[in-house]
Amino acid sequence: MFETLLGQEYVKRTLTDALATGRVGHAYLFCGPAGIGRKSFAAEFGRAVMCTAPGADGEACGQCLSCRLMAAGNNPDYKLITGEEGKTGIGVETVRALEEDIVTAQAAGRRKIYVIDRSEKLTVQAQNALLKTIEEPPEYAMLILICANPSLLIDTVRSRVTRLDFARNTREEVLRAYSEKAGKNGAELTPEEKDLVAAYADGIIGRALQFTDFELFGQLREELFGAVDQLNAGGSRFFQSFVDALTAENAAKNKEFVFFELTSYVRDAAMLARFGETAPMQNNKYRDKLAGLAGCLGRHGCARMLDRIADAWLCAGQNVNYRSVAVNLAADFIDTAKGKQI
Repeated sequence: MFETLLGQEYVKRTLTDALATGRVGHAYLFCGPAGIGRKSFAAEFGRAVMCTAPGADGEACGQCLSCRLMAAGNNPDYKLITGEEGKTGIGVETVRALEEDIVTAQAAGRRKIYVIDRSEKLTVQAQNALLKTIEEPPEYAMLILICANPSLLIDTVRSRVTRLDFARNTREEVLRAYSEKAGKNGAELTPEEKDLVAAYADGIIGRALQFTDFELFGQLREELFGAVDQLNAGGSRFFQSFVDALTAENAAKNKEFVFFELTSYVRDAAMLARFGETAPMQNNKYRDKLAGLAGCLGRHGCARMLDRIADAWLCAGQNVNYRSVAVNLAADFIDTAKGKQI
């Protein structure tokens, strides 16, 4: 069971034991960053829980009506709830709809599964409305809350669910998953490409699978790092090249990659400033240039810029004018290099 899902041995063992012993809970909280595999585990677990002819260890048979419907992606007993279109939060209306549906027994399987994706977006009112269902669901129903930030859930919800924390995958697991699911048209990745995928993935397979064009991502990386290196050459020269690097059409379309690479680059400079030549780095190829950035900003300046980059990324995701975000971030770099307190 869970053979196709890499890593997460603790989660696998916990869920497998629950199925084998028949001690499956009525409500779970799957915690971890987006792309780590929480929904895939929920679907595989749900398949086994709903199966009408499970094996001795609780594994799904793959042949019953419920399993066949699950494989086809249209099992009526498995419901993925993502909230209402056009709304940033998941409101009471969504919970009310769940409560109306849950009173109807399962159609094909042993149980009925409700998976609430990004459950941290449930409003407080919606969470309170969901409490009764979490505490006393029908015997045939089970809830799985998918969550990246469990601190946004109220205490009474967190205390009534079985929590499972998903760990980041190893470098080897990330690269294996990439090779199997995305790959490079069958070609072997170069060591530098492997470093790029692994660094960007940061232990999250879903992030690695976003790599679809090494030539494009490599170009964006070179242009971005080249622009940052202009900081030593003077403010005006750096300003224009940096803003252009962030706001070019392809860069704007791939903001997440660009901001991750920028964070990675400045983080390496901070490590060099703090630990010198022994510092572990994600961008070893640029060690000499990074030493220049470390000298330009200093350890505290690098730390300050990491905060500014995080703030800029947050603004970029909140419909703030993207060019304004890039301009302000360029100004922050210049002021920090000059030693100003901002």
